[in-house]
Amino acid sequence: MKYATIWLLLGGVAYLAFDVLISPRVARPEIVDGIGIVVIERSRDQHFYVAGAINGTPVTFLIDTGATIVTVNDTIARRVGLPHGAPIVIDTAAGRVAARVVPSATIQVGGIRVEGIRVGISDAGPAALLGQNFLNKVDLRQDVQHMTLRATNGR
Repeated sequence: MKYATIWLLLGGVAYLAFDVLISPRVARPEIVDGIGIVVIERSRDQHFYVAGAINGTPVTFLIDTGATIVTVNDTIARRVGLPHGAPIVIDTAAGRVAARVVPSATIQVGGIRVEGIRVGISDAGPAALLGQNFLNKVDLRQDVQHMTLRATNGR
């Protein structure tokens, strides 16, 4: 029994350590001199994640430069209080899927706040996707390990 307990403890510690190593790095935005600048480090899974908000409710975004609009799953939509939305069909990497679209929400990442953003609601996965309808309103720069979002036009 003593050995079983020791092995269980060692297994638990190994599991927790491994979980920390593979969890995505989520950038915490900073405001520099009143200007919204967000520097995001590439995560271990090669994606870029950033903490943000939809209508003031915290959300973790996966930056998806291939997504046309900001998209969330039903669970996130309910948590941030989005209305049901109008039905649409969207094209994804996995094919066409039924979704709903909410015509106007406020998206914030650090000091960058954009109002009137359309948000799609579908089975988008565990993270909210930060799509081009937000990204095309900021200056986006990317190198091998970092992505930088900078507010433009006083946003």
